[in-house]
Amino acid sequence: MKPILTLFRLALIAAIVFPVDVLAQQPSILGKTDILALVDAAPGMPSSAAQAATRAYGPDIRMYEVPVNLDTLYVPFYSRVDAVLKQHRETATLRAKEGMPSQAQIEQQSRAQVNSNPIVAGMGGIDSLQQMTPAQREAAARQSAANFQQNLMTGGGRNSPGMQAMMQRVMSDPGYRARFMQMNEQEKEAELRGYMGNPAPRAPTPAEQRSQTKNDVATAMALRNELSQMTQRLGEIEVTFTKKDQEITVAKGSHREIANDIATRMEKVPIVELGEYGRDRDPNLVVPLLREEGARHRDRAAWELQQRTALFSQRKAQYKEQIAAYRVWFKQNEARINACKPDLMRGPNPELEVAGFEEGLIGLAQTLAKYSESATKDAAHYEKAYQASLTEYGAARSSRPTKSRN
Repeated sequence: MKPILTLFRLALIAAIVFPVDVLAQQPSILGKTDILALVDAAPGMPSSAAQAATRAYGPDIRMYEVPVNLDTLYVPFYSRVDAVLKQHRETATLRAKEGMPSQAQIEQQSRAQVNSNPIVAGMGGIDSLQQMTPAQREAAARQSAANFQQNLMTGGGRNSPGMQAMMQRVMSDPGYRARFMQMNEQEKEAELRGYMGNPAPRAPTPAEQRSQTKNDVATAMALRNELSQMTQRLGEIEVTFTKKDQEITVAKGSHREIANDIATRMEKVPIVELGEYGRDRDPNLVVPLLREEGARHRDRAAWELQQRTALFSQRKAQYKEQIAAYRVWFKQNEARINACKPDLMRGPNPELEVAGFEEGLIGLAQTLAKYSESATKDAAHYEKAYQASLTEYGAARSSRPTKSRN
């Protein structure tokens, strides 16, 4: 009885650890997205501080206090990229789910695997076994074992090509397995004898199967390492450009330096009597300082915008270079990616990791757009402040003095 129980347990283990593949119906999304087109479509930089102000506030920059007009340019693009990302993510996730058997499928496959065991099949299958008493199971097992032994002897032994071919087909072909399970005992015996009487190509040995599994894992690790190198390169690009952008901000003559200089000089403006408005710093000296401050900030903003426009172009070029390199890599490795899909027992699916990397590349389009939006807001703010210094402060100087808000 023990050999029969051992075969029974091995069948259960095989069914759970090596479930039959469930073919994914969802087509792969990998390599289908035109990422370069998205990057090219990202809103670019304004050509001047004046254009930045128009982009942010509309034709009349005095109408709004906040840059409400930017939404008309940037929000539609962000929505476009978000839609691409959503479709990409959902398709990849659905494909992964379709490629993984559900718990019900695993149980069904396990039951089919057990029933495909000749000893169990000879006893009527797992359902019949569950209805038997211990004595009936022992008797059925003895009879099935005897029949199986006889079949092995007449068919050339358990290692005959025909026997291995039938077992391989039962394990790998769901349609054939279903038909086999519908056969009665006589039909199953006839099927067994038919296979054992007809030599067929040798099935892979356990050692060969382990070797294939090892190769799959090695391929998955190699793909992951190559993705890691490309990810690291993108990270280096981000670090480099973030540092360069900060250097623009703090370069000599920065907005902070301008503000500190004007504040220091403003403190030296004498306080004078302003009649019914009380006492305040002399507006005849304050207004020129405020105008100077507005002009200097505007000039600085124009310089920074010029520097950031060059940085934007460099960043975009490097993004496109990395995307192009990935496309070449993907075409060279597409077959490896599709062929190598380790299960949960052997490691993650490389296809999912490639999909995640592609999502990161798609996100580069938004990164560019956000950089453009930030630079536009900054330049527009100083342009608006400059225009205000020419009108409000000019009017205040030509009429009676107004009380300072400082």
